[in-house]
Amino acid sequence: MKTFTILGAGWLGYALASELKNTYKIKVSIKDNKNEEKFMKEGLNPFLLNEDDLSFLDDLLETNYLYINFPPSKFKDYTNFLNKIYTSEKIKYIEKIIFVSSTSIYANEDAIYKEDSKLSNEKSPKVYDSELLIKDKTDIILRCSGLMGYDRIAGKRSASKVISDKDIKINYIHRDDVISATKFLIDNNINGIFNLCSNIHPTKEEIYLHNAKKFGFKESIFKNEKGLKNRIIDGSKITSKGFEYKYANPFDY
Repeated sequence: MKTFTILGAGWLGYALASELKNTYKIKVSIKDNKNEEKFMKEGLNPFLLNEDDLSFLDDLLETNYLYINFPPSKFKDYTNFLNKIYTSEKIKYIEKIIFVSSTSIYANEDAIYKEDSKLSNEKSPKVYDSELLIKDKTDIILRCSGLMGYDRIAGKRSASKVISDKDIKINYIHRDDVISATKFLIDNNINGIFNLCSNIHPTKEEIYLHNAKKFGFKESIFKNEKGLKNRIIDGSKITSKGFEYKYANPFDY
């Protein structure tokens, strides 16, 4: 049985580990010991890894597949942390490295964004800097739109709050589709950079009001202001390889 290491076993990483644990021997990184016992009971192999403690990095990098899925905002120096991972001697023996990035790397302009579109450090400098560091050393880069599904419901955190930009088109991806895309690319030995985004883009007002009614929380209050750019993420490249989104429409999340 091959080994699959997931660096960052949070909301997405833990779900991926649960999905793959019958196919691979799973190693996961944990930032502290809070979930260590829980993960071990579920058949996962947890190792402590954070900016201050990389003593188990070699153990994690003894693997066939490496999935790097950290929220950059949680780090003091994310690129330095990534550099320590990518300069490890173990890294060159890994069959495939998958890096989870974000569509926030694209320029903040009104446009439709494909994988070869203009990049910018304006919205998320940590994401931008991290991709510059890892792009030539990584087999698959997944640029994810806003991650949704399950307990992440668009508009819920904004219930009863005043919201601007009501006519802005949204870019979301369901967690299940990120997991399915990961499996699809690995199973078919496909490398490259891929946007992951549902191909229907309702406005912020449409999806927030829809979810308020569907899930029973209070509606947001919308102002007629436009402060954000209308950035549309094109997630069709992966479908040209044969992948099918389960959730093409955010109204179905």
